[in-house]
Amino acid sequence: MAILDVRIDDRLIHGQVCGFWIPQYSLERIAIVDDIIVNDEVRKSALKFGCPEKCKLSIFSSEKAADKFNRKIDEGIRVMILCNSPVPILRMAEHGWQAPYITVGNMADAVQVKKTVFISPEEKDAFKKLVERGVTIYSQMVPKEPREDISEILKNL
Repeated sequence: MAILDVRIDDRLIHGQVCGFWIPQYSLERIAIVDDIIVNDEVRKSALKFGCPEKCKLSIFSSEKAADKFNRKIDEGIRVMILCNSPVPILRMAEHGWQAPYITVGNMADAVQVKKTVFISPEEKDAFKKLVERGVTIYSQMVPKEPREDISEILKNL
């Protein structure tokens, strides 16, 4: 599996992902990692409905995702991991699979970090732990926008 990006966007499957990121990376699969959505059949159906036909969608718990990514189950497939917060990414790291970097798009929680990045206390804690593990955190809404390293900002909140 070629994991081409680990992206956080609280909207998950939406216009920017479908219109920009899937074509940018010629994605064949999006893997949503979320411990709540994995057990919510209505949300899973809605997300699958919103995903373009040419791109498969998988939805995993953090633990199952870490196992699959470690075992390289989708070897040779162009994949983007998509989460709505850093918490599932931290949980994957605690289960043995660590992302080399994370690209943050839109987050609409409590404290503003960047123009389109607002984080809750739980997300702040998860980001800090990921940075301490050596994960670089970037902010980038769309592929044509420059990627900005926000690791230090998040570490010092």
